[in-house]
Amino acid sequence: MTKNITKQHILLLSYGELSTDLIPSAIEAMDSDPELKGYYNQCNRMKAELDRFSVDPHPTSVSIVNEHSHDGHTEAV
Repeated sequence: MTKNITKQHILLLSYGELSTDLIPSAIEAMDSDPELKGYYNQCNRMKAELDRFSVDPHPTSVSIVNEHSHDGHTEAV
């Protein structure tokens, strides 16, 4: 039985986050709905594009987070 598959389900499928019991329904829905299949392909292209970027935090930001983390730890003790 095909469940009502939405774009949200397709996005989750693209990221490997869709529950395994819904995967067959999602695949069936994409086979019968070109719009959902196109959305799946678009999600995968966007993921690939985003994966090309790597951003490292500024060292000052890391230092501030570490200081606040340390301060919070000593207060809780």
